[in-house]
Amino acid sequence: MGTLVASVLAILFFLIAFHGLGVIGVARGALSQTRGAVAVMRDKDLAEDDKEAAVQRAALGLLAATASIVARSVGCLLISALPIYALAAIGVTTAEAVFAFLSRWDVILISSVVIAGVMYWASRSGGSVGGYSAMDRTVHRLAFSRPFVQLAAADLEDTVFRRDLEDVPERPPLFVTSLPRAGTTVMLTALHGVPGVATHLYRDMPFVMAPLLWSRLSGAFAKPGGVRERAHGDGIEVGYDSPEAFEEVMWRAFWPDKYQPDHIDLWRPADARDDATAFFRRHFRKIVALRCRGEGRYVSKNNGNIARLDLLPVMFPGAHIVVPLRDPIEHAASLLRQHENFAEQHARDPFVKRYMRDIGHLEFGELHTPIAFDGLAELTDGLEPKDPDYWLAYWIAGNREILARAGGLHLVPQGALGEHPGPVMEALCRDVRLDLQGRDVTSHFRTVATRTDAGRFDPGLVAIARDLDAALQAASPYRP
Repeated sequence: MGTLVASVLAILFFLIAFHGLGVIGVARGALSQTRGAVAVMRDKDLAEDDKEAAVQRAALGLLAATASIVARSVGCLLISALPIYALAAIGVTTAEAVFAFLSRWDVILISSVVIAGVMYWASRSGGSVGGYSAMDRTVHRLAFSRPFVQLAAADLEDTVFRRDLEDVPERPPLFVTSLPRAGTTVMLTALHGVPGVATHLYRDMPFVMAPLLWSRLSGAFAKPGGVRERAHGDGIEVGYDSPEAFEEVMWRAFWPDKYQPDHIDLWRPADARDDATAFFRRHFRKIVALRCRGEGRYVSKNNGNIARLDLLPVMFPGAHIVVPLRDPIEHAASLLRQHENFAEQHARDPFVKRYMRDIGHLEFGELHTPIAFDGLAELTDGLEPKDPDYWLAYWIAGNREILARAGGLHLVPQGALGEHPGPVMEALCRDVRLDLQGRDVTSHFRTVATRTDAGRFDPGLVAIARDLDAALQAASPYRP
């Protein structure tokens, strides 16, 4: 099994390197030069001296392209050998066994067909979604084909970058969580501007469990950090250097049984696993090493962590949990809009649906899988996600979980952030042990106008939600 895993990873790394080092692009450039030279030779109106000069330029260009292709191809082979020797170093297999396996004629035939098929498919697939080109999609599919691919990449990274982590201290992480659309992304973006904060970025995709390794491999073809509006259509602009939530991939890898077809179970303290805790802590240090050169603190934004409010303090003693709060009527209406938005996107482009499923964003659209909050089944009895009351009921169930644990959380009302962003963020950063160092992070917050008629919802649910919201506001030290 170890030999097979190493062989698959070697082929995967070869594909990534082949794309990242631009072998196809250089080859296409050489072919274009050749065609240009042939066209010049056939031009009857061009002087012989000009033809000779053009051919000489083409010859020099072809020579340089050939050298470049050879060098890049060697680089692909060296990169593909990394997982082989890394897994051999930790005793999973031996390099001799892997090379012997890859040298078999049937394996050569099958791997050649697979590589050729992937390259052909990538060249024929047009368009992009969310900045993902056809080749990006190919790498994504490979990275998320099986959980062991991500875990094996993480194990490889542990070996290759062991020394990089030796001097990275372990500090309690900071978690930002709430129901989706509560303002967690804006909070993460603001905290990302605080000195010493380390977060996941969009460019960590698709090998989110091996950020150091992927950063090195993808460095040769890193994309520019321009921004554009994200898929939510909510005016928030993101780019490859924007912070984002990807750690749900790891939760699902260690607790797959929590993810049922029709719901996601809650995590309890008894669900703690030593191997998972060690993996997460090591991963947090990797992000700190990558983003802050070892001197920083990991900050997570993950809406799924609202299902783990009892487990996080057990796994990460001393961690702080920040929970943004939003008006229940506005929040429920926003949840419904996003459900409709992503239902349309999932129907239009299957890759959008796959992307969201792979990274664990199961909140909306065809992927909607509710967290099984206590009492949710009774509140949503007879309701469907297309109904406004469903989302208000979901808000009630989710925020009851929050209120029951309010003493261990930092509850931050959206109204307070909109009206007094400076004092609120100063107090919050002081409470969670972050040093602003004079940095202004208030530009991300604004006062949100009321836009939803409460008459759209069942009056009984509205009354319950209003009372619950009042209790949450009273439990927050950051209220206006």
